[in-house]
Amino acid sequence: MAKILFEVNYNIYPGKRESYLKSINELKSYIKEVTQKDYFIYEDSKKKNNFSEVIFFESNEEFDNFEDMQDDKIKEMMNSIINTYVMEKKVNYITKEEV
Repeated sequence: MAKILFEVNYNIYPGKRESYLKSINELKSYIKEVTQKDYFIYEDSKKKNNFSEVIFFESNEEFDNFEDMQDDKIKEMMNSIINTYVMEKKVNYITKEEV
């Protein structure tokens, strides 16, 4: 069964960096608490303020069920991050399957 990598990539407003880091780490901790999934945050080493949220799934089924695992608070936190910090609210969603 192929593993799945799900990535959400975006640029944040430079002036909101510290507040973003606080908010994204709160989201990361809360997702772990609710879903028991590790949630990783990466910054592009060549493009400051370009971040990726990454989560790994053991299967397509687990990936498909992830949205059902999220409660309203997770959805609100994610929407708040996009609406408050993401430049032009432009987000790229990338799904990769292990080969």
